Amino acid sequence: MSSRDYAGRDKAEALRELFGRALMRVDLWACQDAVPLDFHVTLMPLGAGTAAYAYSEHTPAHFAHRPAHIGAGADDLLLTTTQHGCTIRSAGGDLEIPAGGFVLHSKARAHEFIHRWGGRTASLQLPRATLAARVPGLEEAPLRRLHAGIPEPALAMGYAQLLAAGPGLSAPLLHSARLHLQELVAGMLLGPGQPGARPPAGDAVDVPRLALIQRDILARIAQSELSLAQIARLHHITPRQVQRLFAREGTCFSDYVRDARLERARAALADPAQRHRRVLAIALESGFDDFSAFSRAFRRRFGMTPSEVRGASG
Repeated sequence: MSSRDYAGRDKAEALRELFGRALMRVDLWACQDAVPLDFHVTLMPLGAGTAAYAYSEHTPAHFAHRPAHIGAGADDLLLTTTQHGCTIRSAGGDLEIPAGGFVLHSKARAHEFIHRWGGRTASLQLPRATLAARVPGLEEAPLRRLHAGIPEPALAMGYAQLLAAGPGLSAPLLHSARLHLQELVAGMLLGPGQPGARPPAGDAVDVPRLALIQRDILARIAQSELSLAQIARLHHITPRQVQRLFAREGTCFSDYVRDARLERARAALADPAQRHRRVLAIALESGFDDFSAFSRAFRRRFGMTPSEVRGASG
C-alpha cells in the first residue's frame, strides 16, 4: 500500500479514510509542521492465520489505533522496531522507544505511535492465542518496551524478514518457522525471573540465527577476505558458536562458504550471456583468490572442469 497510488484532490483526508481507517485500521495524519503525509507499506503473510511481517517507510506521522478500530477477536500481538525511535501514547502515559529499540504491543489496546522523524518501521504480527499457550497469565493487551540488552527481538525480526522476502517454503517448513518465532516472542513476554520463564528452546534460537548467518555470508560471498571472525562479530557471538551452528547441519563455516562460491561460479559459467568472460574473472568474482585451488575444488564438487561446464552449456 502506498500513498503514491492516490493523486486526487483532498489527498490527506482520502489517505486517512481509505488507507488508514479502512485498510490499516488506524487513524493517520502528518506530524505538526512536517512535510505532507507520505508512506509505503508492504505486508507479507507468514503462512496460515494472521502471522505476518510488515515493513513501512513514511514521513513524520501519527498512527493511532483507537477504540473504534478494535474489532471482536482482534487481539494479535506485534513486535515493532523503528529506525529513528518514536513515542507510544496510551491511557497509561507516554512510552519512549529509542532508535532501533523494540516494543511489544497489542491490537486489543488503544494506543498511538508518534513518529516525529519518520523513516523505516518493521513489525512482526503473531496471534495472541499462540503466545498465551506459552505464557501463563498473559495479559489481554500487553504494551512493553523491551530491554536493549536481549538478542531475541532482533533475531525474531530478522528471521521474519528473511521468511517474508525469501522463496516460498513448504507448509511444514513454514509451520516450523512460525513455531520458532512464537517461542522467541514468548520468551520476551515472560522475561527473566518471571514465573514459568525459561530460555527459548535451542531450535528456536539456533535455526533463525543460522539462517541469518547464511544470508549474511551469501551477501558477502564475493569478498575473498570473508572470514569466520568477521561473521561472528557481525552477529555478536563467538567463532566457536558459529561453528556449532553449522555443525548442526553436518558442515562447517569454511565448507559452506566454499560450496556457495562454487555454486555461484557454476551458475555464471553455465550462463550463455557470460560466455565472453574469462574463467579466471568468474573465479575471482565468486570469492576465490587462488585459481588452481578453485579449479581443483570445482572438479571435486561437480566432476567436471570449469571449461567443461561452460562447453556443456552450449
